[in-house]
Amino acid sequence: MRTEHRLVEAMHEHPGLLDRPTEHALRYAVSLAQLGTFQPGAAAAGKRVARPDVSVRNPQLDRFRQLVLDHLAPQVLHTRHPSRRLEGAASSLGRVRRAAIETREAVIAAHTQDFSAQELDLELGQKTLVSVAGGGGGAGYVYIGAWEVLQNAGHVPAYVLGSSIGAVLGLFRALRRAGDFEEYMSFAKSVALDQVLRVVSFRARYGLPGVLRLFLHAGIGSQFRHPDGRDLRLDDLEIPFESVVAGVRRGALGESPDQYARSHHLPEDRRPSTLALRARIASQLVKMVGFFNPMMVREIVIGSDSLTRQFDCVDAAGFSAAIPGILHYDVARDDRHMHQVLDALMDREDVVALVDGGVANNVPANTAFRRVQEGVVGTRNCYYLCFDSLHPQTTLGHVWLQPIERIVALQVALNERYMSQHIKFAPTLSPVHLLPNPKELDRAVSWGRAQMARELPLMQKFFERVEFQA
Repeated sequence: MRTEHRLVEAMHEHPGLLDRPTEHALRYAVSLAQLGTFQPGAAAAGKRVARPDVSVRNPQLDRFRQLVLDHLAPQVLHTRHPSRRLEGAASSLGRVRRAAIETREAVIAAHTQDFSAQELDLELGQKTLVSVAGGGGGAGYVYIGAWEVLQNAGHVPAYVLGSSIGAVLGLFRALRRAGDFEEYMSFAKSVALDQVLRVVSFRARYGLPGVLRLFLHAGIGSQFRHPDGRDLRLDDLEIPFESVVAGVRRGALGESPDQYARSHHLPEDRRPSTLALRARIASQLVKMVGFFNPMMVREIVIGSDSLTRQFDCVDAAGFSAAIPGILHYDVARDDRHMHQVLDALMDREDVVALVDGGVANNVPANTAFRRVQEGVVGTRNCYYLCFDSLHPQTTLGHVWLQPIERIVALQVALNERYMSQHIKFAPTLSPVHLLPNPKELDRAVSWGRAQMARELPLMQKFFERVEFQA
């Protein structure tokens, strides 16, 4: 993967330095070296199809992979200047190309009952988009503009994975393959703050109490219902969608969620003054640092197994956005199905509360990579486009959050090796601006459009169809 990324980046920076057949031969060879398990036909469909996965196990493929690592990869990975990188790669092509042709023939001959030569070439030559949307509170509204630019350029994700605000906005992106962004923006501008965020004391059942209560169903639930009024579940979305939540490990808090609420003075029956509310949120932000600890929380991917695929889709986003000590999300409504699913999940994972996915994995590229390898979209030849809005910035809305943003940046760094493209959006709204007014929302979306438009040409290079060169 690293070899492929460095190679294509150099091709983008120096167009025309190599002729098209040479570019295709190099890219096909690197892609063939990554071949393992895949679902024939999925690359053409852009999603899973009704065929079994095939694991390609071939001694000649193993030898070819080592040849690429020994001869082509060093020319690409150890050369800083992009043009020299391409020249070095081209110089090693002769031997690699001959071996690629022989290996391809051996793989096809060994799997004539499993897939055709055309299906193999599509798997190796066609990228599929995976969209990873990170947390960041109000800073994440830039993602709307970015997804709009992608759709207008013909790029529809085959799979969306989100944490926190990335899960909430990702839910809208996954609702329909052809998203109606004008409709989404019009709806977002109609949502009132008191619809979504309230000061109400409820007993915690699955979430962790906070300064405010997140009523996501009241705010956006109307967009996620069947015509007969039934709430949509994850399986009902047109694009496969999963959310990352953090499960608070049993015993990690040292007290029950309700005791935690009392000891942190969280229960409220009336809304405090603006100044008092800001002070309490600031206090909880400091205490939230303790949750960025794998001894405290464990990552749970809602939608990744048969139990959680039955999740109400708004609940999947709501728990992912429940900032510990600040936003409490829970299922208090009479929903027997969701109570059964959540009870089973909490018991299986041995956790006492579900909170913001960002504290477990804020830009979960590694999780997206693992899910692709497990077959969530069938093809394994994917492009991992990762949106990040919670990173250190010098603007007033971010600077006071830098201690948390620096902790998150260390966590995100562990995911970078799995990212095809890591977009750190700037500028953004402040992370604490959870429900901006229409003018602010328009500004955030325009920032997202502008930055995605600048980043798009590199991505387009990766999505060029690679043809086998005999």
